[in-house]
Amino acid sequence: MDVLVRMQGFTLVELMVALAVIGLAGAAVALTLPPGDDVLVEEADAFGARLAHARDEAILGMRTIEVSATARGYEFRRRRFDGWQPLDGKAFATVAWQPGTQAVLPQGHARTSVRFDPTGASEPVTLVLQREGRSARIMVDGGGGIDVDAGAR
Repeated sequence: MDVLVRMQGFTLVELMVALAVIGLAGAAVALTLPPGDDVLVEEADAFGARLAHARDEAILGMRTIEVSATARGYEFRRRRFDGWQPLDGKAFATVAWQPGTQAVLPQGHARTSVRFDPTGASEPVTLVLQREGRSARIMVDGGGGIDVDAGAR
């Protein structure tokens, strides 16, 4: 008795249709992603990372570290016995904000500062960066925790 056994599985046409649908869905997702050249997000993330590096330096170096942000950029200083001294090294070089980025400083102040003590703690500070009508908020809590909220990420 010859019984025809039908093979189970997908035909080539069915596989090609499935791949085409997946390709179209992937293209639709890629077109709705925000542009990858978001200077504000990159700048806020970089500032947050450098704040964390300054906090770690305060803990490891057992000295208070200050990060001062102005309208032009930010700089790092270390507390020594004879006062505040700029930190040495490429990782702590003074950084200028990208053209078009503005730091929102407290009214009547030319700068805002974050000071990390040797335990890594800090006074709570919030700095807002603005660019092209958008804003990013960098927050430092009392325990030295750093949070970057750049809106659309």
